[in-house]
Amino acid sequence: MRDELSDLLGQPVVLAGRLNRCEPNAIGSLNVCLKAVDVYPWRTDVAISALTPVRIDHGWLQMSNLEHALGGPVEMYWMTAEVTNYQRRNGSRDIGFRHRPSLCIDHLLNTILGTPTNSQQHAAIVNALNRIQNSNHLFGFHYNPVHIQEILEIAVKNPSGIEEDSLKTFLQAQVAAIKQFAKTDEGKRNHSSTALGFHADA
Repeated sequence: MRDELSDLLGQPVVLAGRLNRCEPNAIGSLNVCLKAVDVYPWRTDVAISALTPVRIDHGWLQMSNLEHALGGPVEMYWMTAEVTNYQRRNGSRDIGFRHRPSLCIDHLLNTILGTPTNSQQHAAIVNALNRIQNSNHLFGFHYNPVHIQEILEIAVKNPSGIEEDSLKTFLQAQVAAIKQFAKTDEGKRNHSSTALGFHADA
């Protein structure tokens, strides 16, 4: 029994871990195992990485397809889930995760920044804002979804005829400022015992 998760039963969480196994199951979906998993609270008003996680050795999820890949030499993923009880085939019980589909603001932003022209960027921003406004399961790992939505709304209101790549320049400058603020904030948290986590009052 994972005692470290017992207080989190029923709570939505964001998992960040290394992909250990991914195999088809008998019901047409995937059994996915993450190793060295950081379990964060699922919040929409802050960047998830600013919160304090609970670390567990591994976690299994059943899902239709992999989502929120991080890239890099080691396959890492962010996944959203609910902490829940489950029963093994031998009848024993444990605490695990039930997958909950979600929309990741980091990936939306990367898609926008990866579009080559102003018109395509504008269309990508409009599409992203529509998805944000219609999603009940939004999160940002490195970025606060509220801040990103505000930035995208400012960007999409730019008048037509602006110089090529100006949208991307604007967004890149905003993202750089957010990253710099996050580094400064992380430094402050490292010298404080009040980093936001599951048991924070805020």
